[in-house]
Amino acid sequence: MAKKEKKIIYYKDELNDDFSDIGLERPKLDEDFKFIRSKNPIYTFFAGWLFYLVAKPIFYTINFFRGIRYHNVKKLKKFKKVGCFIYQNHTTFYDMWTVTACVVRGKRTNVIGFSDTTSMKFVHFFARQLGYIPIPDSFRTTINFQKALDYYINDKHQNILIFPERHVWPMYTKIRPYNSASFHYPAKLKAPIIPITTTYRKRKLFKKPGIDIWVGDAVYPKEELSLKENKEFLRNECYKQMCEISLNTPQEEYYIYKKQED
Repeated sequence: MAKKEKKIIYYKDELNDDFSDIGLERPKLDEDFKFIRSKNPIYTFFAGWLFYLVAKPIFYTINFFRGIRYHNVKKLKKFKKVGCFIYQNHTTFYDMWTVTACVVRGKRTNVIGFSDTTSMKFVHFFARQLGYIPIPDSFRTTINFQKALDYYINDKHQNILIFPERHVWPMYTKIRPYNSASFHYPAKLKAPIIPITTTYRKRKLFKKPGIDIWVGDAVYPKEELSLKENKEFLRNECYKQMCEISLNTPQEEYYIYKKQED
């Protein structure tokens, strides 16, 4: 029986091409958008109930059937009372929920992403409870956004999950290049970063490969470096760890990515 050929995905720009195609608009945020969820105890109780008693069991079940395995998760134990920035390569739309609900245990992790969810009130409401924070798009929203990160990292000791590659490339088995822009936040707040890398392994009984999630070693900003130098330092260390895991782990390609020449 002839072996089915793999789908080829052509790209032009590793930094800006996006293959997520979830079909939602990315509206501009209101100038007074509240990045910090309500501090009302009833609201907080509801958000915690939704996350721990509903979302986590659902995502654990989904990830079991998706063939996801977790590696080196114990490295996160010592950060239960420390706010960290987590950086992960972006290969599925569900990456954010895999990390927040299944990899990080015993504390909340907030996710930075595009404003897609704000286009639908129902979706946005529940995404907010689960820790979704849209990217700011103006000077005023950026100020409030940075205050929220400070609050979650230093006051609540929660995590912030960031995808430095910015866009989804489904089941991509390499690490795309990314700049140091998103590393401004841990450099400014003097917070540790933790790289997490997704790889894909072959499964005998399934067409789609299984998924492995690898927790890397924490990297701390250096006191002797300036803000700009720390951004570059953190970015380089994060990228190096991701590339080492990606290159040294046997992987199964489901899609073939090829650069489209002009």
